[in-house]
Amino acid sequence: MRNLQVIISIVLGGFIVLAILVFSGALPSPKNTSSSNMTGKLIMWGTDYYVPMNAYIDKIFNKQGVTVKYEQKSSENFDQVLIEALASGNGPDLIVLPQDLIVRLESKIALFTPEIYSERDFKDTYIENGEIFITPKGILALPIMTDPMVMYWNRDIFTNKNITLPPVYWDEFLTLAPVLTEKDEANEILKSAISFGEFENVDNAKDILATLILQTGNSLIKRDTSKNSFGPSFLGVRGTDIPSSSEVLRFYTDFVDPVKKIYSWNRSLPPSKQAFLAGNLAVYFGHASELSDIRTKNPNLNFDVALIPQIRNLPRKTTFGDIKGLAIMNISKQKAAAYFAARMMTTPENTEKIAGIFNVESPARLILSKSPANPDAKVFYQSAIISRSWLDPNPNKSSEIFRMSISSINSGQDTSANIAGTMQERFTLLLQKN
Repeated sequence: MRNLQVIISIVLGGFIVLAILVFSGALPSPKNTSSSNMTGKLIMWGTDYYVPMNAYIDKIFNKQGVTVKYEQKSSENFDQVLIEALASGNGPDLIVLPQDLIVRLESKIALFTPEIYSERDFKDTYIENGEIFITPKGILALPIMTDPMVMYWNRDIFTNKNITLPPVYWDEFLTLAPVLTEKDEANEILKSAISFGEFENVDNAKDILATLILQTGNSLIKRDTSKNSFGPSFLGVRGTDIPSSSEVLRFYTDFVDPVKKIYSWNRSLPPSKQAFLAGNLAVYFGHASELSDIRTKNPNLNFDVALIPQIRNLPRKTTFGDIKGLAIMNISKQKAAAYFAARMMTTPENTEKIAGIFNVESPARLILSKSPANPDAKVFYQSAIISRSWLDPNPNKSSEIFRMSISSINSGQDTSANIAGTMQERFTLLLQKN
């Protein structure tokens, strides 16, 4: 009798696995079975605007047995609200997972195991930045949108100084800053070349600093695949021609030193985006999604967009890219339908449509391989392709670590030579408490 029970359990288990494989699209459906025969009412949470998202989701699942209702939650406490809901058994089936919540939410997520979605297929479908969702045991989420960092530059400021092209490398600012920055007799800044050096009044400061560190080859936080744990990575150097994390952070803070020729920014100035909109900042480093907002807030601003500058002699181009994926919650009682829904919403064609709704980019290689007619889209596509992100253990607390580190350099409490080591220690403690 016991052997018979074991056999029955194995057979039933096999049917369950087969059902997941079929409904997820990893295996072809058996005869007389199609996606329209599947039923399920799924709840999906995210922080993006719910009206356009729901409208397009309805189009995707038109005439399907599966329905997906999208609910918008605040980005400020998304992880806390989600964890509380999951604990009470009232959480969603799927979420739009940002890369900066992977560490905090990974244990709550049902993986796309290799039988359901292979790593090979994933890498063939999505850009390299999407690989942040890959774990040793499977895939956490399927990428749905990405928002890379780019450089917006004021064409009038450059033209008035007889400079025809925006910088390609960071070290160009060492000569550009004294030319583009305008000061009065009291050394007060009237127009700035670059808003580097502070944290509080530099929009996207954390993403700018992450870009600089990622360009050095350091991953900020790395996953130990053998232990499936996380640890800080600020100290490694990839080559003698590439600066260390400490050196690029010193470069960042040098622009607030009033005794240096490159002095271009200070904490008394307005936020960097506001300064750029007012025509008083030569370059602004922001996300691709900010283009529409900049145009709306100042339609008369004469600006253009370009790839973010690189460290010279870098073996590859890199910019930070915020990336989001569709993840399935462990708590979901409709996992087969959820796997199917996630696959449907993250096809290259659907990611292109969804990206268009939110002024971001598709993470699909097929879409980004196109040559868009719009010159801005071309820059955004290129930026998405070279984008990378990092495993942020706690978005709010890591921002505070960056803020404290920049403040420590500027105040003289810590040296730029030691700051990467200090950050390594602070992130180690954060990971232990997370």
